[in-house]
Amino acid sequence: MTVHSPQATLIGSIAILLWSSLALFTTQANLVPPLLLLTVTFGVASLLFFIVYLIKGELKSSWSKTPTSAIAMGGLGFYFYHFCYFYAFQHAPPVEAGLIAYLWPLLIVLMAGMTKGNSLSWTHLVGAVIAFIGTGIMLQSRESASLIETNTNYNWTGYAAAFACAFIWSSYSVANRRFQTVPSSAVLWYCLVTTLLAGASHLMIEAENGKLSLDFPASTWIAILGLGFGPVGIAFFCWDFGVKKGNLSLLGVLSYTAPALSTAWLGLFTDAQLTTGQIIACLLITAGALFASLMPNKKMPSAYEAEGI
Repeated sequence: MTVHSPQATLIGSIAILLWSSLALFTTQANLVPPLLLLTVTFGVASLLFFIVYLIKGELKSSWSKTPTSAIAMGGLGFYFYHFCYFYAFQHAPPVEAGLIAYLWPLLIVLMAGMTKGNSLSWTHLVGAVIAFIGTGIMLQSRESASLIETNTNYNWTGYAAAFACAFIWSSYSVANRRFQTVPSSAVLWYCLVTTLLAGASHLMIEAENGKLSLDFPASTWIAILGLGFGPVGIAFFCWDFGVKKGNLSLLGVLSYTAPALSTAWLGLFTDAQLTTGQIIACLLITAGALFASLMPNKKMPSAYEAEGI
């Protein structure tokens, strides 16, 4: 019988709490172009990881034990997911973008159920239907439509980017099962690859005359540091510790609270006014994901373990 550490489970749940704040911090840094935001936040996270693993003396061993294929998948996964996430929050209403992006727990369940040795149960399918009904209600909300009409910065590309977020993160999480033996310190290399890719992309696409401009108000820099240390940084440490020594099944189910928590933070700490359609959508998406986890097959925990980068 496997013994789970309650302390490790608690620490793992901190990662979920930190990830739920990603939307809040992102809205506070909306003055920063997506690729530049990706560069500076992962630069902060990379520095944090480098210092921690340098102190622990794991840099050389981490590099030698992490295959190039894992670094490529991790770096590209981090890069495309966060770019789409930041883009979505600048081109779609924050609450809607967040709810769509947080379909990833449900997609992980569905994708894992279709992998070799697993099968989809009826609860997976019913949960998917409930969650997507919630998404449909949100997108058809009259309040959302009027908001889009009055703000030219909001358009369909923001919604598409949010859906891409959910698909990329869930695909990465399930595919990462192949690298379960790779040390958790490998996240340093993933973050470095993301920083370099984002920096080069920013200079080629976003920057004027190929110059880097970091002239932002103090409030924006606070949000950037919050992203780098929290949902883009410390969360990875907490999650890795939790999935290795804590209750994986419980952490997997707790991850379904992310959409509700994310929406709550936006409603409490920003000017976003939650509409009836948004609240109903939040409840349906969360309920659908929870329902999908009621009858997981025996190999389902591996899908959640794979998410613990």
